[in-house]
Amino acid sequence: MDSVQAQYMRINQFLMCLIGEWPYQDNWEKILIQIIFVPAVFSQAVLQGGGMITAWFAGDIDAFMESSSPFVISLMCICKHINYTYNHGQMRQLTVTMADDWNIYSKFSHEFDILCRSYAIGKRVTIAYAVSLYGSMTPFLVVPVILNTASYMGLYNISEGRPLMFRTEYFLDSEKYYYPLLVHSYIGTLGFVTIVVAIDSMLVFHIQHECGMCEILGYRLARIVDETTLDVDLHLPKEEDVSYRHIKKCVIMHNHIIEYARRIEIANTTSYFFQLGFNMMGMTFTIFQAVVKLSDPKEALRFASFTICLFSVLFLESWPGQQLSDYTDKIFAYITGGRWYAFSLNVRKVISIMLLRSYVPIRITAGKLYTLNLENFSSVVRTSFSYFTVLCSMQ
Repeated sequence: MDSVQAQYMRINQFLMCLIGEWPYQDNWEKILIQIIFVPAVFSQAVLQGGGMITAWFAGDIDAFMESSSPFVISLMCICKHINYTYNHGQMRQLTVTMADDWNIYSKFSHEFDILCRSYAIGKRVTIAYAVSLYGSMTPFLVVPVILNTASYMGLYNISEGRPLMFRTEYFLDSEKYYYPLLVHSYIGTLGFVTIVVAIDSMLVFHIQHECGMCEILGYRLARIVDETTLDVDLHLPKEEDVSYRHIKKCVIMHNHIIEYARRIEIANTTSYFFQLGFNMMGMTFTIFQAVVKLSDPKEALRFASFTICLFSVLFLESWPGQQLSDYTDKIFAYITGGRWYAFSLNVRKVISIMLLRSYVPIRITAGKLYTLNLENFSSVVRTSFSYFTVLCSMQ
């Protein structure tokens, strides 16, 4: 990978290495991280699920509802990690293609600038996303520490048991294993957040790379013919037609863009279907718990931070899809906006084929049923609030 490209993706590389999913990571390092990381983090979902199920059988509906939110969110994170691991070959090929394209198009100054602008957006989004997720989880993480510290200093009396990040009292003896459970919950929570930030921000870079390639294609299409000449020879032989050679390269690039988007879609569509369902359930439960716990500000703040985190995740799954749709839809305008009337007949035939290919929309979907874009993002948010009102009415 080029040094400039690597500089833009430095944060992504660090995060992906932490979870053992960076394509250029040594195999022994990946295996070692997976052996340690996966059991340590994924076992948190087992404890959360066990606490939720045993609370249900114990008849404690409040504990069941409170345990549902963390468990559903953990399932969403596990889904992301399993999908990336299962489709590791596809994901590696996407990253390798990014490096290959950069090496090809960074040789030309204007096209290099286009790629740099696209990658700079990806870097800014990665930083903002990391700050948003780690920041929104901070109240959830610090409440047990603050309460334990205040209790130790005699400033606060913990009358209802020492606080944990999630309920396990019906599954394990939380008093006997308090500190191991607390430390494990911190490791698991930070691990899950790192999985989400690493994988989602990596997809942002895949999409931003695709957007940059679309801009480069538009730049090349606008310069197929010499704008300073008014001479038009409609019947130039292919061997002598410089514009024909240029348009052939544009067709190859257009096919490359379509194939890259198709690879992104194939690698992620099934995972997005389950992630979307878990996210919607998680938002519904966290909003409900935040409202129910309004009498207890510290608990309400914890679940409100969960809600903000889930909103951020859903937005960053929807925004790249919107970007991809916007930039690939521009290809049709790039083709028709050029000086097509100055093209030879050979070039016009090729242009017509590109136009036909451009009619087919390029989208990122969840299970081929739901298109990831900002319009549908607002629909999911409205649906989550609808489910929330239903839960409130049933209380």
